[in-house]
Amino acid sequence: MISRSGLESNGAEGGSGYLKPGDWTSTVGIRHVYSHVHFSGPTENFSRAQLGTEVQSKTNIDDLMFTYQLTPRYSLTATIPFVYASRRQQAQYATLHTSGLGDITIGAQGWVRSPRSEKAGFNNAQIGLSLLIPSGNDRQNNVVATSYGATPTTQYPDYSVQPGAGTWGMLMSWQAFQSLGGSTIGFVDGTYLMSQGGYHNFWTSHGGTSNGPPSATPGMTQFDAIQDQYMVEVGASHPAPKIKGLGLTLTLRAEGVPAHNLIGNDLGFRRPGFGVALTPGVIYTRGHNMLQFSVGKVLIRDRTKSVAEEVNGAHEGDAAFANYVWMAGYTLRMPGRKSAEEELSLRPSNKASKAAAAVLTPGPAAGGDTFKPFTLKTLDGKKATLKDFANKVTLVNFFFPRCPYCNVELPEIQKIYDKYKDKGLSAVWINIVPEETGLIAGWQMVKNFTVPVLIGGTQAALQRDYRIESTPATYLLDENGRVLMHQDGYQKGDEKTLEAKIEAALNLTPAAPPVTTASLPDCPDGYVRATAGPQILEGRPR
Repeated sequence: MISRSGLESNGAEGGSGYLKPGDWTSTVGIRHVYSHVHFSGPTENFSRAQLGTEVQSKTNIDDLMFTYQLTPRYSLTATIPFVYASRRQQAQYATLHTSGLGDITIGAQGWVRSPRSEKAGFNNAQIGLSLLIPSGNDRQNNVVATSYGATPTTQYPDYSVQPGAGTWGMLMSWQAFQSLGGSTIGFVDGTYLMSQGGYHNFWTSHGGTSNGPPSATPGMTQFDAIQDQYMVEVGASHPAPKIKGLGLTLTLRAEGVPAHNLIGNDLGFRRPGFGVALTPGVIYTRGHNMLQFSVGKVLIRDRTKSVAEEVNGAHEGDAAFANYVWMAGYTLRMPGRKSAEEELSLRPSNKASKAAAAVLTPGPAAGGDTFKPFTLKTLDGKKATLKDFANKVTLVNFFFPRCPYCNVELPEIQKIYDKYKDKGLSAVWINIVPEETGLIAGWQMVKNFTVPVLIGGTQAALQRDYRIESTPATYLLDENGRVLMHQDGYQKGDEKTLEAKIEAALNLTPAAPPVTTASLPDCPDGYVRATAGPQILEGRPR
């Protein structure tokens, strides 16, 4: 007895950030369950194994899932499942098999809070509704011999391993996440398949012709029920130490079949019940690719009473449950048309070209030689000022998560920060594109960034107040907040010169040697340099 539900979630788009309009994701999900441990109520029925009457079901569900981001808030989804299953009783001669297309779902989902809002970076919720199409065969059969030497006959495998449910329905889905601090993300998600209720119009072997006369109450057990299904999970994810792009997850997952449907009558034969599994897993993200793997250990199993059993006042049956649930998946994220900020981030302007010779030019921010103080917010909404980060030397970097050159330089800044933070260096990164605030938490987790990040400033104000011509924009300050260095853009080797400047400011080594020119590094994640053009904000070489 299992619910046909898919892979776990863990935050905004699997922890890798919100999708942008025009983005696609395609996922291949694989789920394997071997059910053979029988329960009647919460009690295991050991006699089944002793008598050799265990029912052994092996079910593999392979899902092809597609998502298209229509607007920043709303997306369209489709899932195409394929089922490969077998079922036999220990004492039976034949094993029955089923395979083929399952029931397709097509629908839409939307975020409760706009991904462009500041708070969406550390908590949000998404609700979805899909139409279940009865595209799977719910009456697949095998022609097999039921004993040695017997003439093959047509046999119908149990409804639990049939590819289709034989009904139209609605699939309700939800997910929510909350940043718990320290790059840890808590999440909850689930699905509920609401069927039309009632029962099929063909005989079942349970209470039907093969097990004696039909039930006295019409529709009680003569036919298989058209039943609802559900899945709910609660968990948390955290980046693995020292392994870039690897996340660890721990989830408590409950799934099952209710005795009563939300709509329609509850007649027909069914095996209601639920199982609860503790599911550790891993998620590895690199570029636009994400791999997931998890194994759930089923801790609680309960075969509850059906409506027929409630009417009859007896618990007349049991159900086979699994000890483990295996899940794996691969997701490819396909960016759509680039936003204006992304297009601009790839264009070296004429003004930038003229400034290319002025490498690491000392220059004041607005207000003279002293860096202009700020009051911004942390990702969890707390106020922060420049004084909160003041040290012997303070490194301030303006960035945005999709800036390609930020994603080249900031990992080097992280290394410098780790090396000198105990020697008098502090650092803070300030997001300059508010629309990308929602990407920051997942971006930090994937890249294992620990430098504090601030949000809350507008792009126009930050550019004006700190003379930002391109990103990443870096300021190096002394203990009194005076500007020791201001650099816009990034060129390969800048991190070495910056480190030398920091060492000099901390009185660890002599001042930095002159900078030699170097070729521009390849843009990450498949970006291609564009032709020159006017710009406001860019990530480019100086």
